[in-house]
Amino acid sequence: MYRYLFFDFDGTICDTSEGIYATLDDTFAHYGISVDKSLYPRYIGPPLSETFESYFGDRDKAYEAVAYFRKRYCEGNIELTKLYDGIAELFVRLSRDGYKVCVATCKKEEEAIALLKKFGVYDSVTFVSGLVYKLRETKEEVLRHALDVLKVPVSQCVMIGDTGFDADGALAVGMDCIICKWGFGDLPAILQPNVVFFADAPEDVERFVKTRS
Repeated sequence: MYRYLFFDFDGTICDTSEGIYATLDDTFAHYGISVDKSLYPRYIGPPLSETFESYFGDRDKAYEAVAYFRKRYCEGNIELTKLYDGIAELFVRLSRDGYKVCVATCKKEEEAIALLKKFGVYDSVTFVSGLVYKLRETKEEVLRHALDVLKVPVSQCVMIGDTGFDADGALAVGMDCIICKWGFGDLPAILQPNVVFFADAPEDVERFVKTRS
C-alpha cells in the first residue's frame, strides 16, 4: 500500500530545462569547455558535481564549477522554470485523499522549496528532501534521509520520477518507482526491476497509486 509518494523535481514536477540549459551554456563557456548540447538532457537528474567532474577529472574543480553554476542559475535562470500542467491539481487531490506528497530531489533543497512556494503547491507537500552538497547528493542519499526523518516503512513508499537515476536511487533503498514519460529520461534504457509503471500524464500516476492502496 502506497501512502508516501516521493516526487522528483526536475522533469517530474517542473520543466526546468530552459534555465538549466542556459546556465550550462554559461558555465561551460566560462571554463572554456566545448560540449555537445545534445547531451544536456542527461545532465538533468544526476548531481551536477558528477557531471562537472566527468569533464574536469577533479572533484574540487567540479565543486567550483557547481558554485559558479548555482550563482548564475539563481541570478535569473531559475525564473525560467515552468510547472507541468496537472501537477498542482494532482498534489491537491492526493493530499486531500490522505496521501503524503513528498519531494525527493537532487536539486538544492532551498531552491526546490522556493519554487514549490512560487507555484503555490508547497502547502500540499508533507516533506522535502533535497541536495545538500557534501552531505547528501545522490538520489539514494536523498531518499535515505527522507526515510530516516519520516520513520516510514519503505513498503508504503514509491518514488515518482522521470529518469533511470530516480529508479536507481529507489532500487538502492528497496523502493518501487513510477516513471513519468513527460520528463527527460531515456525511456528505452529504464529497465530497473523496481519500475512498476510508466505514466503518460499526472492523472495516470494518481490512478495507478490508488490501485495499490
